[in-house]
This record gives sequence, structure tokens and C-alpha cells, in this order.
Amino acid sequence: MSQPYAVAAVAAVTAATVLVGALGLRISRTTSDFYVASRTVGPGLNAAAISGEYLSAASFLGIAGLVLLQGPDMLWYPVGYTAGYLVLLVLVAAPLRRSGAYTLPDFAEARLESARVRRLASLFVVGIGWLYLLPQLQSAGLVLEILTGAPDWLGGCVVALVVTGAVAAGGMRSITFVQAFQYWLKLTALLVPVLFLAAAWLGDGAPRARLDAPAVFRDHTSVTIAETVRVEVAEPLTLTVTGRIDATAHRGAPVTLATGAHTVDAGTVLGFPAGAAVPERAAAGGDPLGWSQPLADGRDGRQLYATYGLILATFLGTMGLPHVAVRFYTSPNGRAARRTTLVVLGLVGVFYLLPPVYGALGRIYAPELALTGAADAAVLVLPERMLGGTAGDLLGALLAGGAFAAFLSTASGLT
Repeated sequence: MSQPYAVAAVAAVTAATVLVGALGLRISRTTSDFYVASRTVGPGLNAAAISGEYLSAASFLGIAGLVLLQGPDMLWYPVGYTAGYLVLLVLVAAPLRRSGAYTLPDFAEARLESARVRRLASLFVVGIGWLYLLPQLQSAGLVLEILTGAPDWLGGCVVALVVTGAVAAGGMRSITFVQAFQYWLKLTALLVPVLFLAAAWLGDGAPRARLDAPAVFRDHTSVTIAETVRVEVAEPLTLTVTGRIDATAHRGAPVTLATGAHTVDAGTVLGFPAGAAVPERAAAGGDPLGWSQPLADGRDGRQLYATYGLILATFLGTMGLPHVAVRFYTSPNGRAARRTTLVVLGLVGVFYLLPPVYGALGRIYAPELALTGAADAAVLVLPERMLGGTAGDLLGALLAGGAFAAFLSTASGLT
């Protein structure tokens, strides 16, 4: 990816966020404007704003990474995230708006008439907010590091500064416009490149890889391991090794790894032949991917229980996100809050059709990301890998801008 194009795209998104926030500042004049946009945000604008802040780094980069790593089982996550808005529609949207509250602890205290519940709700709101904010900052650092080689803390600092300024300047009125703009930017940033990538995939005769089978290397591929990892080999694998595996040094000689787990030291270069399956990353004494595989074999006969647990968690998790719930306070009335939720279902559903496509293409064109631990970068590297040239640079820059918009919009709502 061309650094100048990508940096220009990130700078443009940041500048647009500041300018749209400044527009909100000009029309944000009262306390009600600052906290709840004077409760005058219509369903269309509010739905775009909710979708903008909800579709975070996990949605823009993480879903594609999960599909690249583990295939179609990971589609439970976007399905659950989207369907969670049905719970909001039925149980939460209208009561929140009718309460007339400004914050979720206000609402909890009013409904249950308990100051203790208010304090507990305050702890949950702050705790969830921090846990949700940290991945945005970390992912922003990842993107800038990939684009420019900058230290990983710089992206988080940029997001923190821009978001703090926009929120402090105009509050909810300002952030509503920012997040609505960023939803459409994120959708465009994923939709336009995927059309070109799909056309390139259809035109180059690439294999129609099965998502339920391990990813394989199309060509001879050399992978440099950045940090010491354990890998799981499903069947004997012959490859060239320059470095140390299982405490044994090798100097570019062919090595056959037996079935099972192996430790690869940092700095080791592995040369995989065409058609070789990509080994899975493993961890000593455990199954690091078990949390995300409710349908996998070998879970002590509790696959159905685990699946229902995942569905319930994602459904209720959406309802428990304070930065999403608080936006219903901006609706004019309970009916508008319900209509907002219906529109959100459509907007979020359309968006979640796209990241799995990037994950599937990543299994074909960038399978080594599963081994290096950089699966979240699949969305960013595919244009260069599949198209190259100016087209790849421009589409990569568009995706980089969309990714940064995801960090900014979600961090804005949390702040």
C-alpha cells in the first residue's frame, strides 16, 4: 500500500471529523443540546449515527480476521451483533426514551428507585466504556503502524485528541453528525474495494477455497515469525526453516514437522511449499481459539449449549452497550426510538455482509496472516496483494480511511 495515499486518506477522515464536529458546535447552544441533542434527532439520522458508533474496529477489521482464521463458524458473531437490535427494539428503545433521563444510571435509579442500583450502573457504564474504548485505540495504532511504520501508540493518541476535541466542543449534537457521516464512509470504504477484489478473484482463476477447510498457500511463501509462537500441525508438513524450531537451529534446510504442537522462535523464517496448509497458532496447555468456536468438535459434548450461550451473549451484549443505549435519549418520542431501531437493523445488516467477504479472500490471498497473528490486517493488505499498482494503492487508502473512521466514531460515542 502506498504510504502517501493512505496517510492522505487518514488525514482527510480526521479533518472531516473535525469540520463536521465544528458544524455541531455552531448549533449546540444548550445543556440539552450537549447531552441529548435536544431530543430532536429523527429516525434516519439517529440510525446512521448509532450504526456509525456501533460498527467499531471489531466490525471493520476483526470479523474479517476471524473468518480468515477459522472459517464460517465465526459468522455467528455478526449475526448475533445484528440480531441484538431486536432485543433493543422490543425491550429497551421506547422505555429509555420515555424515561426522560440523560444517562443510564439515571434510568436505572428511576425504574428501580434505588441509589445503590444507580451506583452499580455507573460502574458498569464506565467499565464497559473503557473495555470497548481500548480496542479502538489499539487498532488505530495497528493501522498507522502498517501504513507508516509509526510507533503503535501514535494512532491511539491521534484518536484520543480528535475525539476529545469534537466531544468537548459540541457534545451529542456534534457527535450525531460525525457518526452519521462516518457510517456512510465506512460502508463505502468496504463496498467499493470489495467489488474490485471480487472481480479480480473471478478473473485470475484462483481456487474457490472451502471456508470449512484449513487455509493453504497458493504459491511458495516465506513467512517471518515476529514473536515466539506455538503452532499446531494437523498432518506431517515439510518446509524450509531458517532459525529455531523446538529449540533446534536450522539453516535453510528442509524440515519435516510431525503432527502436533511445535515452538517457533522469534525471527525464524519458514518457507512453505505451494498447497501446504497454514498451521494454526496454539498455546501451551490450552485452546486459545476455543472461546470463538462454539460449534467445534471436542467440546465435551456441549456444542449446542455453547452455541446457545454465544447467541444469548451477543444478543444481550448489544443491549448492554451504554454508548448505543444512550442514543435513544435523542429521539423525539418512544415511537421514533422504535423506528430508529428498525432502520439500524437494516444498516447494520447490510454492513455485516461485507467483512466476511474480505475474510474469505484473505484465506486465499493472504493466508500467512493467520500464522503471524496479524489476521486483523487482512482488510488493509488485500488490495495491494490482489490488484497492486495505483488501483491497489487507492483502494487500500480508502480502506485505511474507513478503518480510521471506525475508530473515531466508536470512540466518540464512548467518550
